[in-house]
Amino acid sequence: MTKPPPLIFENSHDGGSLPALQMLVTDIFTWEILYQISQFAIKVAFMKYSKIIVNPKKANSDAAKATLMELGPSYAVSFVHSLYVTARGVMHLYSLWAASNMDKIYIGPEGDYREAHLEVARTNILFVAYLFYDMIHILHQYPKLGGGDTMAHHMLFAFCSVINGTFGIMPFQFGWLIVGEMSTIFLNWRWFLLKSGRDSGVLLENVNTMFAASFFLTRIVMYTAGIGHLYIFSMSELKSLSSPEVSGVPLSALGITCGCMLLGWLLNLYWGSKILRKVARGRTNVTVKSTEPVAAKAGKKNRRSKRE
Repeated sequence: MTKPPPLIFENSHDGGSLPALQMLVTDIFTWEILYQISQFAIKVAFMKYSKIIVNPKKANSDAAKATLMELGPSYAVSFVHSLYVTARGVMHLYSLWAASNMDKIYIGPEGDYREAHLEVARTNILFVAYLFYDMIHILHQYPKLGGGDTMAHHMLFAFCSVINGTFGIMPFQFGWLIVGEMSTIFLNWRWFLLKSGRDSGVLLENVNTMFAASFFLTRIVMYTAGIGHLYIFSMSELKSLSSPEVSGVPLSALGITCGCMLLGWLLNLYWGSKILRKVARGRTNVTVKSTEPVAAKAGKKNRRSKRE
């Protein structure tokens, strides 16, 4: 007798689907409350510290203020989200590091790693709630916070997270995937610096460096290691997931999840190459600028000798 498919997020909570869905709804409202708090805080900050927040020498104060007040709350929530889920992702990797390949890839109904698995499921629900919250704001302010590509990205990853949470699969893989949000921390920080007129200086250079370093560490090195571990060392466990005795996840749903991970890996390699080229161009520009004074002095000296 074939067992019926699990209800949505059934394997994400000891109590089953209903408490997991209650957590999802609560998390969506929590992200929205955080948005409203951020919006209020930014308004108050501009009333008291407008000249400090915006650099009047580099930016149109009125335009910068309007942009920061309109879009700033979304970027502030994104900053908090990326900071929190990165920390939890590190915790998940640590807690499941010594687990067997099967415990790394499947959330069973019991076992030594049950508590660690449920923590991963909790973060997954939190992540899906953020995606739903963010899609609402993207549509409300379309296309200022993102276009169709951003919506497609959110819907695809939400779908994969729902599959994983429903059938209880990919807990360790979720850990190294969500840690990639570390680079988003510095991307959001960079947005605030640029929109407030701080488009140059040591702080922006340091933030750019931290963004590039965190991107390569998490989205290139860790992601590549994770893909290698999944498809080389865990292939037999991966194939067994569709068995009714394990998770019973349909092959089509498993294929979508695995395909999205591979697609994300390729996109990260593409974006990483673009970042690397920008970094190389930046260093070239610095080298050219640093040699210009020397060349200018040499030119003056040559012109002086010719006159003599």
